[in-house]
Amino acid sequence: MTDPSKEDQAVEALWKFEEVTPGVPASTPDAAERSGPMNLYGGAGLGPGQIDDSGLRLDGDRSYAEVPTVPVDTSSSFTVAAWVQASELSERPVTVLSAPGNVRSAFELRFLPTPGELDGYGSWELTFSEEDGAGAVTRRITNGEFYDVRDWNHLTVVYNSRAEQAQLYVNGVLQAFRCADDDGDGVPDDSTCRDQLAWADDIRPFKADGPLQVGRPTADTESEYFAGTVDDLWVFRGALSPSQVQVIANSWFGLPIEVPPGV
Repeated sequence: MTDPSKEDQAVEALWKFEEVTPGVPASTPDAAERSGPMNLYGGAGLGPGQIDDSGLRLDGDRSYAEVPTVPVDTSSSFTVAAWVQASELSERPVTVLSAPGNVRSAFELRFLPTPGELDGYGSWELTFSEEDGAGAVTRRITNGEFYDVRDWNHLTVVYNSRAEQAQLYVNGVLQAFRCADDDGDGVPDDSTCRDQLAWADDIRPFKADGPLQVGRPTADTESEYFAGTVDDLWVFRGALSPSQVQVIANSWFGLPIEVPPGV
């Protein structure tokens, strides 16, 4: 893999979800004071969180939150990280984050349940679209390195535009499982085996011009609203390194609002 570049990194937003400002709509402040408050819709509010006292509670029934514009250029290097906990088991995909254009999302982060499994397992899926159109190429990355979607899981999306590489960390882990290929012919020895790599190259997302949405997909598909809690949503300009991702994933309290240290 190519190491993400640490050049031009900055905190562009941090929503801690510790307070709500009344209004129509109600909102929650950006602790970084860079991207502005996030608006709450459809009954979204605060509930018990992972960091400090509270997080953003979503009921899965058309509740969501959004900031009017995506805080970063999604065609350039960026990082988005958050704690996520589902409040219920799902038999369908549900969307945690989306960065929409007019038709497609530059990226979406969702949970995919494993068919036939009702124990909270599945995979987190990250998708990127190259163009904002119905026929655009969409690339998918998955990571299944977790135990239960109803536990708190830390999710980090890293996009390095120089390397054209995207990564999806779950609890600080970049899943890397390759199927056995003893004869080296490029075909798995077990025909049912599939490589599980939580990164991909040749990724070129378009620049999203819509809002950053929490809890629903760009297409506003009612069945894909997320039911659960999101906490400490960070947005960085620049691609964080693996060690920087570890700092956020492993630090529960007291992180300063700055780019984390790392190599």
